[in-house]
Order: sequence, then C-alpha cells, then structure tokens
Amino acid sequence: MELKVKNMRGKIKYIVGLLTFTVMLSACNKEAESYMFGEVKNDTFEHLHGLGYINGGPNLVISTHDGLYEYSKEGWKEANKEKHDYMGFQAVQDGFFSSGHPEPGSAYKNPLGLIKSVDRGASFKKLAFYGEIDFHYLAAGYDSNTIYVINEMPTNRMSRGLHYTVDEGATWEVAAMNGFDSEFISNIAAHPSLENVMAIGSKDGIFLSKDYGENFERISTDKMTLYTILTDHGGYYSSYENEKTALTWFTTDSNQTTSIQIPDQAMNPIVFIAVNPENEKELVIATHSNDIYVTKDQGDTWNQLAKEGLLMK
Repeated sequence: MELKVKNMRGKIKYIVGLLTFTVMLSACNKEAESYMFGEVKNDTFEHLHGLGYINGGPNLVISTHDGLYEYSKEGWKEANKEKHDYMGFQAVQDGFFSSGHPEPGSAYKNPLGLIKSVDRGASFKKLAFYGEIDFHYLAAGYDSNTIYVINEMPTNRMSRGLHYTVDEGATWEVAAMNGFDSEFISNIAAHPSLENVMAIGSKDGIFLSKDYGENFERISTDKMTLYTILTDHGGYYSSYENEKTALTWFTTDSNQTTSIQIPDQAMNPIVFIAVNPENEKELVIATHSNDIYVTKDQGDTWNQLAKEGLLMK
C-alpha cells in the first residue's frame, strides 16, 4: 500500500508539473503571438543603430533607438512592443544578435549585454554579460553565427579590446590585433560563413584578418572608411574624402575595386550598409542624416525609403 501511495504521489507531481509547463508555454506563445510588425504609429526615428535581413527573409529590418521597423513590398511596418534600444544590431540567418538598452519601464537589466532573437524580435535570449556591457562594436557572421566584439567597458570577465566567440557567447577568446594601427575605428564586420575572417573599417582604410583578429593587413584603400561589410566574394565600403561620399565594391583576394553609383542627393556620409544575403546586388545604405536608400541592381537605380529619419510612404 505504501508503495502504491508513493507511486500515486509521483504521478500527481508529474501531472501538476506537466500542466504548469503547458500553462507557461501557452502564456509564452500568446505573448509571442501578440508581438508583430504592424501599422506605423511613429513614422520618425532619430537614432539608427543597424539594418539587415533577419531570419533568412526578404524584408529589410532597421534597428532604432525606439525598437524595430520592417520594410517590405507593402511598405513600412513598426514593431508594436519590445521597443528596446538595440545597439550593435546584427542580422543573421536565424534571427539577429544585438546589445543595447531596454526600453523605459522594462524589467530587463541595463545594459542588455549580448542578446539573440530568433522570432523576429518577439523575445530574446540573454547570451552573455547581461547587465554588464553595452557593445557598440559588434559583428556576426550571417551563416556562421561567429561573433566579434570590441569591448570598451572592461570588466572582471572581459578585458578591453577585440574578442570573439564561436559558440554564441558561452566561451570567448581575445584577439591580439597585430598589424592594426589606426586610431579611429568606424565598425567591425564578420564574413558571412568563414568564422576566421573579419574586417575593421577605420580612418586609415580597411584592415582584414583571416585568423580571428590575431593579425591584420590593410587592403583596398587608405581613405577614411566609414563603414564596411563583408560578403562571400568580397564586400562593400563607404568612404568620405574632401567632403565627397563614395561607395565601393571590393574583393579580398585580388584587391579589385569598383565604384558604385549613389543617389545624387546622398551627399551625407554613409554610416550603414546592408546586403541581401540572397542577392549581393541588393544594397541598402543609410546616411549620417538618417536617409535610407535601397538598390536591387548594384546602384544603377535607387529607391529612397527614409528622408532625415522620416519613413517614406
């Protein structure tokens, strides 16, 4: 009889636990379902922190001081919640990585550390340094998910400088940065699939590493590089010299470069570039004055998506 009672108690605990898990799962699902990109209620943004094609989809997503916006053939849509300040926003095949600060009134700690979302921003997983570090310099391989960061906020667990992780923040390695000798860094970029290849845009051009940031060589240009992005076959960079803005395609093996025509009105420095991973000729550029343009033919024609932070209809 005693054995039967114990078995019955065990079954009751199992059933209660299962019901509790089901209720929690249902609540999470309902919360995720309530998140969506819908009607734009705030059609103006002041601070742009990144852009790209998340979750392997065809639509552009931009990260602002007040959350995410999505652009598709239907036009602009705005995230209706989770309006965090996503600094260092990096689009990847299965979602996006980011850092930054939680929205006002949020229960999340500030700063966010390194986070990842796989459900288009409905929720995110806290990967590392939650409540400790805000990474402004962050790069992630679109297919490899290898992450590079430059830490400007040294802690007991991470020193100042360039670090990388190949297991989404579980373990980290520090990179020596031998051969990098510029005083001004604009951004860092990760190769989409080769986890050992990354680049740094700087005042003195582009520095490329093929060994996880241990050693660098300067490639392609000695112009002030404002932003660079790597693709499977090379990359793009924006530069600014003698008050002139330029956009250039380059290869990493033969140092070939090709100038990309930019819109006549895009005279402000280009501070962000995104490439559609399914079509390297589809580019999105964003300027210092919050103008956003897209081309699907590598610069032959451009369509303006935002003007001075105002989303175009």
